[in-house]
Amino acid sequence: MRTSPTQLPSYKELQKILASEATRKISHKKESVHYADFSTIIALLNSFNLSTEFFTKDFKFADFGDNALFNETVAMFNGLIGNILGAQDDQTKQKLFNDLYDYLSEEDTLEEADLIFVFGAKQTFRTEKAVDLYKKGYATKILVSGRSPSYENNNAAPEAEMFASFAIEHGVPKEDIIIEKESITMPDNVKRSLNLLETENIPHGSIILVNSAFSQRRGWVHFSKLSNVGTKLIRANVDKVSDMFSRDGWYKNETGTKVIVKEFFGLRMSEVLNTS
Repeated sequence: MRTSPTQLPSYKELQKILASEATRKISHKKESVHYADFSTIIALLNSFNLSTEFFTKDFKFADFGDNALFNETVAMFNGLIGNILGAQDDQTKQKLFNDLYDYLSEEDTLEEADLIFVFGAKQTFRTEKAVDLYKKGYATKILVSGRSPSYENNNAAPEAEMFASFAIEHGVPKEDIIIEKESITMPDNVKRSLNLLETENIPHGSIILVNSAFSQRRGWVHFSKLSNVGTKLIRANVDKVSDMFSRDGWYKNETGTKVIVKEFFGLRMSEVLNTS
């Protein structure tokens, strides 16, 4: 069982997570459609002469019940981390590093929407961004989502409640805040929140997705897969980012490197699970 977001989850842990997540029917038009692109991570792997099979082979989720395959995947992940850290001063790799980050952090031109969605997190950076957008009139509702990651103590107060309190303290009326406080993963954030919006008949034909730059792509692919056909998604990155996870700093420290690279492993597994 993981104890850190920098670790890859095992097959058994993923099975347990999936059993705890909400369910949501995928639109027929989206059943066979996937929204992630792996060309940047494949190019980086090729530059280090590492296997690209995890991102190119047609896996089924049950295949990862094979310990040998899981161990190979972890070895490839660790090999890539080591190579990146060893090449942080290699100018020939700089474009590949930037391409990787730029793909994850792509955002959209802001426009008015039905609501602002805030993904779960430990800090309030995402909520700060949402409050700012709310005050500027981009939406009249904020939806805060998340309990806590599956590998943490879930007896703690839900992240969404912390976000809601922060937003209220900073001038957002309580009646303009929607709280989803049960989700334990990013796809669960999306599934439970969309289910809640439908149950409560809250308009959500257009949604501003507030996320950290490095995790923006993963949130977007889940929304693209799980939202209703025609839903407009507008990506807005937070204004604050620590040097550890910044575009110019992530590949210069082990934690940042693991977190950014792991985003692509999350994207790939969500594709295997057909949630992105």
